[in-house]
Amino acid sequence: MRVWTELVDALQRLIISAGDIAGGSTALGILAVTLVLRLVLIPIMLPLAARTRDRQRIVDGFKPQLQDLKRQFAKDPDGLQRAINALHAKHGVRVIDSPGLLGALIQLPVLIAMFQAVYHVSEGTTLAGNGLLWGLLAAGISVLNTHLSGVRARAMLVLSGVLPVGIALWLGKGIALYLLAFYAGSTVQGLLLRRRPVRTPTPAEAAS
Repeated sequence: MRVWTELVDALQRLIISAGDIAGGSTALGILAVTLVLRLVLIPIMLPLAARTRDRQRIVDGFKPQLQDLKRQFAKDPDGLQRAINALHAKHGVRVIDSPGLLGALIQLPVLIAMFQAVYHVSEGTTLAGNGLLWGLLAAGISVLNTHLSGVRARAMLVLSGVLPVGIALWLGKGIALYLLAFYAGSTVQGLLLRRRPVRTPTPAEAAS
């Protein structure tokens, strides 16, 4: 796709320009552009994250009823789905949160394009290898970000730490720097989210 290619090329040029400003360091260019890009997304993503958190509180409140329905309709998948839909409707929430999906659709293409730009800029340079140290730093921030998001399951915390290291070892220092800056921006968003008061959406808000 021409538009996608032009976006990735533009991001590559931006990284190189930022690196030149930073004294010719492409690594610093990657860090700066990724972090700024992630921070720019916060005003869009933060309200959606708060909404998702508040809606999840509603869902958590009727999880025991969901478990009862799963046992009751264990042999009737269609009946189970209808019962789940009815339970969500009763509490004023949809089974699938459309605004949450919208947030992913806004964020993912930009971040994937940035990922590709960093990968291409790193090809054939020292940034294509030796990513362990930066991967470990990215892993630490990733675990912190996962914790701030409210996840307490040990398996998820371990996974959030292992994945950045594995990706850094596989794709090199440039991608590790991308992950480091991305998780740093996500952590800023997580800290801001914790400062926003939890509120219970009205049925109309939750169902919209």
